[in-house]
Amino acid sequence: MKKLTWSNGLKIDTTLDNNLGECIQRIKNKKASLIIIDGGVGEGKTTLGVICAKRIANKLKQDFDIKNQVRQGGSDFLKGMDECVKHKKSVIVYDEAGDFNTRASLTYFNQTMNRVFETYRALGIIVILCLPSFADVDTSLMKKKISRILIHCYNRNNNYGNYKVYSLWRMWYLKAKFAKITVPDDAFKFVSPNFRGRFRDLNSEDSEALENHSIKGKKDIIRKGMLQEKGMVDLKIVSQKTGYSIKTIRNYIKDHKVKGEKHGNTLYFHKEIIEQIIRDKEQTGRIAWIKKNRLELDVI
Repeated sequence: MKKLTWSNGLKIDTTLDNNLGECIQRIKNKKASLIIIDGGVGEGKTTLGVICAKRIANKLKQDFDIKNQVRQGGSDFLKGMDECVKHKKSVIVYDEAGDFNTRASLTYFNQTMNRVFETYRALGIIVILCLPSFADVDTSLMKKKISRILIHCYNRNNNYGNYKVYSLWRMWYLKAKFAKITVPDDAFKFVSPNFRGRFRDLNSEDSEALENHSIKGKKDIIRKGMLQEKGMVDLKIVSQKTGYSIKTIRNYIKDHKVKGEKHGNTLYFHKEIIEQIIRDKEQTGRIAWIKKNRLELDVI
């Protein structure tokens, strides 16, 4: 039978468990606390993230809900932070797939992280960030002393995963190595960790819940990527880009018989509609639509 805990009764070693306690103390002192977990595909980053999050929640006598407290992608993460505030939860896992195929996407990721800690710093939420490479994390989070622990996952097998843990001080040495070597992971060979450890797998119920949740999240990311490739946007984006209310946009679409594509419960339109509405606004200062046989004008 597969063992799911160590001799201490936990899924992680006692030293890491004590460090999680120090992160809790930071948020009690109104200080931001970020735990970063990196590693290759299949090394158990998200699994360890959930293990740490559940342990933190347990120490604070809180429940941990995988569905609501494990988030994927920037916008979903921000929604999750709002949920944590609403339901008074003190920990969230941000599972970032790290598909930074453009410099813009990487910049957006780092801007999101900085904005989150500026906004939520005093609200007492520990963020556990899981991503493929620590090399992608902006040093501004380190300069502000927000990044507290880096956990590097490696050489996972069917019985347990391995990790190395680095303090903020040692993270700076890793960053310096990243700049000098070709293969980022080689930096972990040159900078000694504060300590090493191993982690067990999740219980079968949590493991299944996490797998289902991750699959759903990845499908959503793929779907959004496909829609972006096709140049499709939803009403909320059209409203933000044009400055008109969603109600006005809906009436405009209905009057002009603009066709959209439905994916799930959301209707998407080609982004050309944004340019069309902006042109109307620049030419007349308003857009017109028909309602109950009379002309209505929406002016801003």
